[in-house]
Amino acid sequence: MSDVDVAIVGGGAAGTLVLANLTRLAAGRLRVALIDRGPGRLGSGTAYRTTDPAHLLNVRAAAMSAWPDRPEHFTRWLAATGRDGVTGEDFVPRAVFGDYLAALATDAAEGGSSADVRLIRGRANGVHRGPDGWTITVDGATPVVATEVVLAIGIEPPAQAWVPRRLRARPRFVADPWRPGALDGVGPADPVLIVGTGLTAVDVAVTLSARTRRPITATSRNGQLPFAHTPQARPPMPLDGVALPTGIRQVRRLVHRRVRESIAATGDWRPAIDGLRPYTQGIWSSLSDPDRREFLRRDLRRWDNARHRMAPPVADAIAGLRAEGRLAIAAEHPSVAIARAEPGSWIINTTGPDPDLAGSTNPLIQQLFAEGYVTTGPLGMGWATTPDGQLRDAYGAPVPGLWTLGSTRRGQLLESTAVPEIRTQALALAERLQGLAAPGRAPGPRVRRDRYGLPVLTSARAAEHFDDAVRRVLRVQQGADAALDAATAEDPSFALAHTVRALLAVEGVIAADAPGVLAEAERAAQVRSDARTSSLLRAVAGRIRSGDPAGLLRHIDEFPRDALVVNACVPTIAFGGATQVPQHAWAIVERLAPVYGEDWWYLGLLAFVRQEQHRWTQSAELAERALAADPAGGHAAHARSHVYYETGEHHTGLTWLTAWIDGPGRTAFQGAHFSWHAALHELALQRWTDVSARLHGQLAPPSVGGVRALVDSASLLWRCRVLGAPPQPVTIDEVLDVVPKDLLSQPRTAFIGLHAALALAAADDPAGLAALGSYAAGRTEPAFDLVAVLVRALRAYLAGDYARTVELISRRTGEWVRLGGSDAQREVIDDVLLSALQRADRYRNS
Repeated sequence: MSDVDVAIVGGGAAGTLVLANLTRLAAGRLRVALIDRGPGRLGSGTAYRTTDPAHLLNVRAAAMSAWPDRPEHFTRWLAATGRDGVTGEDFVPRAVFGDYLAALATDAAEGGSSADVRLIRGRANGVHRGPDGWTITVDGATPVVATEVVLAIGIEPPAQAWVPRRLRARPRFVADPWRPGALDGVGPADPVLIVGTGLTAVDVAVTLSARTRRPITATSRNGQLPFAHTPQARPPMPLDGVALPTGIRQVRRLVHRRVRESIAATGDWRPAIDGLRPYTQGIWSSLSDPDRREFLRRDLRRWDNARHRMAPPVADAIAGLRAEGRLAIAAEHPSVAIARAEPGSWIINTTGPDPDLAGSTNPLIQQLFAEGYVTTGPLGMGWATTPDGQLRDAYGAPVPGLWTLGSTRRGQLLESTAVPEIRTQALALAERLQGLAAPGRAPGPRVRRDRYGLPVLTSARAAEHFDDAVRRVLRVQQGADAALDAATAEDPSFALAHTVRALLAVEGVIAADAPGVLAEAERAAQVRSDARTSSLLRAVAGRIRSGDPAGLLRHIDEFPRDALVVNACVPTIAFGGATQVPQHAWAIVERLAPVYGEDWWYLGLLAFVRQEQHRWTQSAELAERALAADPAGGHAAHARSHVYYETGEHHTGLTWLTAWIDGPGRTAFQGAHFSWHAALHELALQRWTDVSARLHGQLAPPSVGGVRALVDSASLLWRCRVLGAPPQPVTIDEVLDVVPKDLLSQPRTAFIGLHAALALAAADDPAGLAALGSYAAGRTEPAFDLVAVLVRALRAYLAGDYARTVELISRRTGEWVRLGGSDAQREVIDDVLLSALQRADRYRNS
């Protein structure tokens, strides 16, 4: 049993904001520990520990609220604490903001929320996984056992890789100017060289200018200082309607164009840069690694100088020092500047932290790397994380229960060090973790983790049933409905299980009344819910009530490891998907490769994507890797079946598929579809008796029904007819008896419309075809125009006008892919064309 639900390692701004959000959101008794090495006040961290009143925030007070939804909170706190004259336009001392954070931490610990908060003073030196959760060892304190750990370690000390060894030992070398007392030894007659010209260098120069009469030199390779804010804020120039760039050259063009437009409109370039701020993380994530490296090498410093600006009073002070000859800015390599420095000079290192944490001397960071709990982030910056801040281990897999935020996520986000970014991450993280709170603690359910590390707020037995249901869906295996029934019977308030059942119902995976199940889910969520459940419930409600899949896609953005929802959003053997555009579906799968790695389900789904892209060799390799991990994996078996068929390996494919159907795939949920695949091989080999046996067995009612009977059995009967196969033991009327009539007359998608047309043709029903054609012609959804054309072609075929059939089908060559489905499913259109060509030639020659 864990001591606490959440342990936050680090009491700086990031850790304090997580704590404040957790206590604010907790609806039940949430046990939280905040571990800070102290001994200073909480909330200060490196950035706000300074006591120099000349060190100002470089963001206006109006933008520094701890709460994204309460932007006035900081300015109201200022007024309530006796700083009535401060406005939202002002740049307040950083020490004052440290006071604000300390007040938030105190309120969180003592403010009477339902959370139970422990403050632990000591330096965390290790985080270790154990049977009861994570054990955090702390210098001078008892180890803490936590279910979840948030590593809010803040900013590392300035890098020293550039520092010559002989310099490090000099008494007047200051490796870290933010270390308490680091600058106290600088005397009035001491010369000073500051290495670096960023915001830290500016603060050091302002501080030391009050202590020394000697000129100060600040040097960097480019000799550039940060730009200054204007005294009065101008609103950001919105980026609405502007396409975001996807390459470094496009990024440069966009920035330069926006700057020109901003100057023309306002006389100032700053609104353009500020208007880009909400989009920088998305732009960064869209760049390739080579483009990111080029940005870091050529553009980062200029961007930082324009983006992270000096407060006007600080800029005025720096300008005054330069005008008086008391501060010089040089552009040269540090080694050159050090060689030129006067004897006895103080050398102050303000170069900023090394973005690569692998070289850190922090014992905690060293231990996390050594035990493989973390790995370096993109381009050697920070740590690798999932999109929601879950850490990745040395193999790239997400680590359940281990989270981070702030500067450690810079490799993923680039912009991840300022309060406006950190507060957003802190809120999102708290929303994910607050579900750990439960009224009373016992008995009651607690948070457990599914196989992908996501929270499952229910009892142990209900969680086991739910995990079984998800596994069956991911394997494309029977029994998910029974497993969900068992989960909700065990825990009637298990809202997540009810919600998944509603999703499977609307997708036709299980037989249930989707609106009714959704209502049950909403009632259960009123009793108990968490961020994951709430997000999915909103998405499923939109899917059921308005047919809108956008919520499911947003849910994946927030919870990319919710594999079942990813599964539902991709058109596959079991799901219609959130899009009928293949490229969109492929993008959903491919962007999640870093999230799932070698997971067997993901490999199978990716294998299916690869065969749709006609990358047969890669698809086969992925499918084999997936099947080696789970021989019953339905997606991998489906992809392998397609590869065998599309590459013409009919004998080998039939042998493999028959063995899989009778072996690992015998409990497949879509067993009829795999039999349909086997029948395609048999048709290609003209093994008519075997085709008849398939139709008589798993492809005949009552083994099939609904959409499956339409898409597999009815289409196969039509193929047999146009390919000249002998009469079959199953009639089309038997099949259509188990197909809902609205699927034939009013199909919801063009893909179903394709198969409705084939079924009506197989039934020799020209009137039904005519009605379907009129319906399709009146639809505006994608590809229904092709359904209308196919209907006319099939009516011509049934009427013996084969030349007209050839004309109609040939005219849309290259467009039939818009109908959706696989090449193998659309191949029946080519079969009709070939049959019509042969019959037209026969009549012409007779």
